[in-house]
Amino acid sequence: MAQKINHIPKRLDSLVRERYASAIAEGALLFSESVVSSQREQGVDFEVRYVPALAKRPSSKPSEKQARGDFVNPFLPFDPRLHVARIGSTHQLLLNKYCVAPNHLLITTSEFKQQGEPLTMLDFAAVLDTVSNLSQEHIVFYNSGEESGASQPHKHLQLLPMPDTMSSPPSVSIWLRSTCKVGQVCSSSDLPFANFGCRLESAAALSPTDLHTSYSAALQRLVAAYGDSVSYNMVLTPLALVLFPRLRGSWQGVSVNSLGMAGLVLCKSTKEMDLVKGSGALGILSQVGFPPESASQPIHSPKC
Repeated sequence: MAQKINHIPKRLDSLVRERYASAIAEGALLFSESVVSSQREQGVDFEVRYVPALAKRPSSKPSEKQARGDFVNPFLPFDPRLHVARIGSTHQLLLNKYCVAPNHLLITTSEFKQQGEPLTMLDFAAVLDTVSNLSQEHIVFYNSGEESGASQPHKHLQLLPMPDTMSSPPSVSIWLRSTCKVGQVCSSSDLPFANFGCRLESAAALSPTDLHTSYSAALQRLVAAYGDSVSYNMVLTPLALVLFPRLRGSWQGVSVNSLGMAGLVLCKSTKEMDLVKGSGALGILSQVGFPPESASQPIHSPKC
């Protein structure tokens, strides 16, 4: 994705690795080696990852955290040991304390904004400024609403390096099979849960305006179908931006956030991992997403 603003150090890859190594050494983040397996569904390899560290992560929803008198916002102030860089005057780049893979990053607003608020042009500018200075492709995602898998009330996006085994997350790869053209909001009937996405122009041509326009168009279509209070996940890759409305946050104990909807399902126990393998990744995701719309043709208005 193309660089549009210049507030992040050019040597961001090195800086992320250095901060990650020091944070591990200082005990500032929780990470344990995970067990990854794949299962092929609809011709695509879905990733099922057993991450023991997830069992240590607080599981309450953002509103429940805020309601508690002892709630402390971990992003304001942030732990300096997890700080990677400042992104202009509006955002911070942090390491995720509860990382599911090395170099798992967060983009947080410098001032408090509510998680679940629509993403803004400045949010997408911060995303572009970050990914354009990283050499590896990343999956960018946003958990919006109580049933989205969000755990913190302070607005933040997450970035995870794209696994070496894939060029796009599994659900996005299936979505990209559609005949959706740039400029259309489309739903793919190949996914067994509701989705609204936009195919993107070439990465070199992307701008914050382009991304915000695509996101707003897809969100408008989602809200028209499910109401403005519905939870959803956003998954952004160099090729597509896709929204998944959420019916529930978990099924049979398996919590699903944006990564899960993208096809990278996280499990905090071997029992959960066995359940995902038995039910299939798409089977789990169809339980936490809404049923697909009966009409899955390109929608010409609004436009991306």
